[in-house]
Amino acid sequence: MAIVIRLIALLLITTTTFAASKHQITSYTDVGNGKAIVLIHAFPTDQRLWQPQQQILKSHYRVITLDLPGFGKAETTDGSAITMTEYADQVKQLLTRLQINKAIIGGESMGGYIALAFLQKYPESVEGLILSDTQAIADTAEMKEKREASARDVLEHGTTNLVNSFMARALSNTASDETKNYLRTIVKEQSTTGIASALRGMALRHDTSDALAKTSIPVLIMYGEQDTLISTQESDNMHALAKNSQLFIIKDAGHLSSLEQPQQWNAAVAGWVDAIK
Repeated sequence: MAIVIRLIALLLITTTTFAASKHQITSYTDVGNGKAIVLIHAFPTDQRLWQPQQQILKSHYRVITLDLPGFGKAETTDGSAITMTEYADQVKQLLTRLQINKAIIGGESMGGYIALAFLQKYPESVEGLILSDTQAIADTAEMKEKREASARDVLEHGTTNLVNSFMARALSNTASDETKNYLRTIVKEQSTTGIASALRGMALRHDTSDALAKTSIPVLIMYGEQDTLISTQESDNMHALAKNSQLFIIKDAGHLSSLEQPQQWNAAVAGWVDAIK
């Protein structure tokens, strides 16, 4: 029954596409009314990651999600690096199209890297920042090499190795089979070139700690207590840097806490958004 309800909910969400700069196609959904919340998906997923947020938060807020270039229904890429700032530019173009001057910008994992890049480049457009299971630091030299090796492997041999590796660490050991199957379906459908472009782009990102330290906007930082992909210490570090921040731990969740424990995640967001003046 739960799966049937989820499928019906997905059918009720209309996805729109439009031409953006560099001939990319941005695919997005825009549901609900109230404060605008833009949610940027994690690697290597697409905007379907946010289905639990679209269905619940839309009752109180305007929830906007998008497929980043190379993912979901967005136009494919050629495998070369797309930087976090370039992804952030796509978000800005979407806000301009929707005539939104300022919004709450949220992201999970790679989506958090993009949200921070957005804050760095477009601070006047940010009403608040949601950072879920992410970090502000740049990649180490070792991690850069791993990302490049992974990008080459995906382009040469397909996504099987990456999918299996990601699925083993994306969720906690107690995640439901329904959640695992839903996530695996999303990840398996992503293009090799989109994945390679994102891997190479993440390796190029800069440390955004300074942007967090300088901002006075409200910041909500969340992480799954069983996240094994990004150290929970990084969330603590961001909380210490951001003057106007709250830290929320999602219990019984791994790296993709918004998908694994949507009730906790959504409740944390709702309480925080309602407190923003």
